Amino acid sequence: MDVAGAKSLKAKIDARQRRHWEQAGHVREGLQDPADPDAEYLVRCGDAIREYELFPGRRYVKQLVDGRWQTAS
Repeated sequence: MDVAGAKSLKAKIDARQRRHWEQAGHVREGLQDPADPDAEYLVRCGDAIREYELFPGRRYVKQLVDGRWQTAS
């Protein structure tokens, strides 16, 4: 893949992750950050869950609960 292709792919991934974050009602209503403050650590997102890895072996998740992203313990 060339540089242009890599940039295009990164832009598509970033847009998908942004849309996923914005599915939360609190985000759309301005009650929660408009962008995921932990996005740089995001490794996977699913239906109502986002998984992060701060460093190898240290993962945590955020779940969509009642329209708000909440860190799960």
